[in-house]
Amino acid sequence: MSVLQRLALPIGLTLALLAAPAARAQAPDSEAALRDQLQQATWPADIVAAAERYLQRYPQSPLAGQARQWRAQAELGARVLAERDVRLYRSAFQPEAAAPDARDDLRRAALGDRAAAVRLAHEARRDTPRYLGWLQYAAQLGDERASYELALHYRRAAQPVLAAVYEARAVELGFVPPRDLDHVRK
Repeated sequence: MSVLQRLALPIGLTLALLAAPAARAQAPDSEAALRDQLQQATWPADIVAAAERYLQRYPQSPLAGQARQWRAQAELGARVLAERDVRLYRSAFQPEAAAPDARDDLRRAALGDRAAAVRLAHEARRDTPRYLGWLQYAAQLGDERASYELALHYRRAAQPVLAAVYEARAVELGFVPPRDLDHVRK
């Protein structure tokens, strides 16, 4: 064995030993990795899954209570997204699709924050399907103004049945619509 070969063995062994703790720290089921997944997820179903994984592995951690709360909130968002009336898809929850200042709103909306969903709808106003999807999501979460905004949109789009549905929902949620000045109502 040459001198270089004898030196290579300890150097290789040393590098392997040094890399082992780093590999353990980056393990996909480490608390730090699971916590990061849980905190960075923006799709409701991903938040639920990440919270489940975190709670199964670390049920007594300081973040466990917050993980349970996020799971419950995200379950609501996932149920709303599963409804037929909501046409909002995973791509709408991708941070790349949103403005940099909207990333927090994506997370909040995924956790069922209807005001964040309305802000995202207004940011997506030029993309009509996404705009309507965010309003539908907010309306199903219980935002009366989003319901009324949908009613107005469908009234302008000559879809009186949908306009009536969302106006009735807005009123049911406590919204008091302004009096119409035109002769067209429903």
